[in-house]
Amino acid sequence: MGIEREGGLLAAFYFVYFCALGAFMPYWGPWLHAQGQTPLAIGILTAAVQFSKILAPNLWGWLSHFWGSRRIVMLGTLLTAAGFLALEFSAGHFLVILLITLAFSFFWAATLPLVDAATMDWAQRRSAAYGRIRLWGSLGFIALSLGMGVFISNWGMRAFLPGILVFLVLAWWVSRHLPYGIQTHPSHQLRPRMSPVLRDAGLWFFLLAGLLEQASHGVYYAFYSIYAEAHGLSSSSVGMLWSFAVLCEVAFFWWGDRFIRRFGVPLVFTVAFFLTALRWGVIAWWPGLLWIVLVQSLHAASYAAFHLAAVHWVSERFPGALRARGMALYASMVYGLGGGLGALAAGWSWAQWGGQLTFAGAGLVALLASVFLIKGLRGSPTLEKKTS
Repeated sequence: MGIEREGGLLAAFYFVYFCALGAFMPYWGPWLHAQGQTPLAIGILTAAVQFSKILAPNLWGWLSHFWGSRRIVMLGTLLTAAGFLALEFSAGHFLVILLITLAFSFFWAATLPLVDAATMDWAQRRSAAYGRIRLWGSLGFIALSLGMGVFISNWGMRAFLPGILVFLVLAWWVSRHLPYGIQTHPSHQLRPRMSPVLRDAGLWFFLLAGLLEQASHGVYYAFYSIYAEAHGLSSSSVGMLWSFAVLCEVAFFWWGDRFIRRFGVPLVFTVAFFLTALRWGVIAWWPGLLWIVLVQSLHAASYAAFHLAAVHWVSERFPGALRARGMALYASMVYGLGGGLGALAAGWSWAQWGGQLTFAGAGLVALLASVFLIKGLRGSPTLEKKTS
């Protein structure tokens, strides 16, 4: 398989996968609200999506040594699609929605860390840039966060689940052909051990910082669309705000590898964390639509810069056969535990104090995260800038 076709298939997977995510994330909260769920219930159900990422990526990463990544990614995307189909029959019952959400999230969490690991492996073998493949995911997110807003404005929330289902089926089809590389390790062979890497305290400070940074996003993912609509914006306008944020994310993914090489991971991380705190503070204040549009550009820092730097760092810390498990650990701690705690706390805080104080609290959490980040990055030679 040629490099162009391999890169094209990886880009296609990211595109359709994030089309589904772009339809899901901005409108999961509004869809739950339309099903009659309370703010606390919305927080719990959003947290369920994230909490499933705690165990699932590590389990799937471990199983990839025996089953191979291809089989797991195919299974994960197909069963996730089945979960969204099942939501059509939930009839608004909280417990039913919760059980289905836990199920589809468990399988959804199987896919991205393994594909990220395969993409980083492919990029290193082919001397390509991970960010320029990953940006196609951001483009897919834009397409459906904007497109779903238009569909919902015209046809209501009944467009939500079918829109996601279509792209998950496409992701399953593309996943059959991805260049996964050699990632299986027969049981009779000695498998590399994680324990030496896990004994490094800096790793855990870094993961705690990432956990808090992602937790600060909980209110954004669960309630931003509701918060924006409460300030008089339509569903299509909200979709445009999400799309603009991810467009800025795309720009960083395009040039981000150059930033990493020129400035090094510590500086990119530190700036990203402080800009994340600024972003939530401005949203809490809501000084007017112009400022809200401008502050959405900070998604390039709060998500893209953070994620790109983290993927580079985790890849250095977990080389070779350990990479899939390292990505799984990162995904489970940061996006699973961090995202779940953030969504749960946001639901409780929103019910108690409302949107403004909840976003302000998220800004304080991001500032706290920067303290642990600095501790985690101290004295890490793999993170320094590369002048070559």
